[in-house]
Amino acid sequence: MTAAISVIVPIFNAEKWLCSCLNRIINQPFRSIELLLVNDGSTDQSGAICEEYATKDARIKVMHKPNQGTSSARNSGLKAASGKYVSFLDADDEIDDLYFVKLYAAAEQSGSEVVICGYETSHSLEKRPPKFMLHTVMSGKELILSTNHVHSGNELCFVWRCLFLRTVIENRKIRFQEGLTIGEDTIFLLETLLAATRVFAIPDLLYLYKTANNANSLTRSSYRPDLEKCLILQYELRKRLSDTSGLLAIDAYSTDMAAYYIHAIRSMLIANLRNSPYTVKKADLARIINLKMITDSTKQLGFSYPCSSLKEYLYYVSLKFKLAALLFRWEFGRRSGSSHPALTPDSSEETTAAYKPGKQPA
Repeated sequence: MTAAISVIVPIFNAEKWLCSCLNRIINQPFRSIELLLVNDGSTDQSGAICEEYATKDARIKVMHKPNQGTSSARNSGLKAASGKYVSFLDADDEIDDLYFVKLYAAAEQSGSEVVICGYETSHSLEKRPPKFMLHTVMSGKELILSTNHVHSGNELCFVWRCLFLRTVIENRKIRFQEGLTIGEDTIFLLETLLAATRVFAIPDLLYLYKTANNANSLTRSSYRPDLEKCLILQYELRKRLSDTSGLLAIDAYSTDMAAYYIHAIRSMLIANLRNSPYTVKKADLARIINLKMITDSTKQLGFSYPCSSLKEYLYYVSLKFKLAALLFRWEFGRRSGSSHPALTPDSSEETTAAYKPGKQPA
């Protein structure tokens, strides 16, 4: 019989957490699953652990492939999936005992193509129910617009908090962008929601996001030479989807997106410059502040950038008018003492998620 849910788990060097993750999945009271473990070129014992579990549970299928990143691994899982619904989980996280029970029940009872739940972070025990309108069937676009903080609140960041009707993904030929190592979840989720006519959000905290496992987050990692290129691609895809769907015409949506790029994404780019092994020059900062994602965002915000202090607002005005020399002294000059609060490495969960050990890029 066809499984109700295809569970796709991309795996890269996750031996420390893999058994805990797999035990949580296979011991769920909801039994109608096929578990697709995609070993993305692990060099530790992850592959062997997967094979061992597969000998004990006929619902498990193991795929071994060269390391090509999380998006490629998930796409391989989608190609092999046969369930009515699809779920994407990370190998270093855990799920609630009723994760599948509650998501499946919500999907079936509401007739929804996408169901979204809440999650909890392991390091701070922070509870994060969806900011979307709850317990209401609506289109994906309506769901997105049901919060004014869809970007700044990281509401589109994580596919593991969702259950997807597989036919919606297959009919639209939606796949993860393999050129992205940051924000691949956002683009996939945005595209899928915009294709869905019935979506549903529940407040239940069904996923445990183990951020403490993430020793490779951007705020702690070394220089990423591909970061700028990746973020440019993410912006182009996010903007195109938002524009063609009419979302950018909604002021609350476009303003929140602009504020997110000015605060979070710009902060990531500045942090990456600070980690550079090369001498940072004014031209490097000038290149960043002239990126289209930054100039589009300052144009959208005008002089209404939401900030917490006059100092931060003055920094924003300097950014808006592209005062590279002033900003360079502010950020990198010896007399500046410390970086401006707005440009300290952002704690965005999207940043953290992109660098989890189970999500290593190729």
